[in-house]
Amino acid sequence: MHVVITGGTGLVGKALTEKLRSLDHSVSILTRNVQNKQNENNLHYIEWLSDNKPEQELKNVDAIVNLAGASISSRWTKKHKARIKNSRIQATRECIRLMENLPDGPPNVFVSASAMGYYGISETEAFTEDSAPANQNFLQEVSERWEQEAKPAEELGVRTVYGRFGLILDPSEGALPKMILPYKLGAGGPIGNGKQWYSWVHRDDVAAFIIHAQEQAHVEGVYNVTAPNPERMRDFGKKIATTLNRPHWLPTPAFAVRTALGEMSALVVNGQKVIPARTQESGFRFHYEKAEEALADLFGKDESS
Repeated sequence: MHVVITGGTGLVGKALTEKLRSLDHSVSILTRNVQNKQNENNLHYIEWLSDNKPEQELKNVDAIVNLAGASISSRWTKKHKARIKNSRIQATRECIRLMENLPDGPPNVFVSASAMGYYGISETEAFTEDSAPANQNFLQEVSERWEQEAKPAEELGVRTVYGRFGLILDPSEGALPKMILPYKLGAGGPIGNGKQWYSWVHRDDVAAFIIHAQEQAHVEGVYNVTAPNPERMRDFGKKIATTLNRPHWLPTPAFAVRTALGEMSALVVNGQKVIPARTQESGFRFHYEKAEEALADLFGKDESS
């Protein structure tokens, strides 16, 4: 296949590109800055979101994967919240424009990222793909708008997949490095009351699901990309401590996290129990179903030294 990826240099994009290339697929990464990026066999970088027309360089596109958007891991100032929302709207609209103008016609499939923030927060409720949006917070608003912007692809006759990503585990990017730092310093422990749910997923399973969505013609619509065994924060923290051979003992009050992180504290203080019901029904199997397996793969035993 020829797969076009936006956000291809980000956390998920890098893992996906590596997997696609290992399967001998051709990858075109749309990026704002092509400088210092070296084209290789079956990997090409194309500038977009500028005055150029990237569709002129894209031939025989089979799939488009939309992962672009400003990081949510920076402090949520008013200005950055606007960047988070507007970057996703702009990128998704440009994907639609590309599909309308590709010289060989639109792709077979469009996989557009979304987030489990769509469901709002709860310590008691479990959310599946059939659950309604909660209209509770900024992330829910962004996720719902993100998906709305992708819907015109369906009108073009493109099989469209909305992947609602959970807390993506990666050793050097995303939320996990911030979460493990207190443990490495010997001061790890539960955040807030520890009862909030973390619906996590290993970065490689995210990439694998996207490929599954590209390859399986019956996969269409909304899918939760979260491991089938979410964890409460207190239990997830204990598994981090065990993996790193560090103590889990020092609670961090929720108000202290909110003071330090502002509105972004919602990422760690709040949570939701998200179940990948349709994802598993589609035939996809998570390689990392349990948090301890995912953490052991990402950090290994050498992290404990």
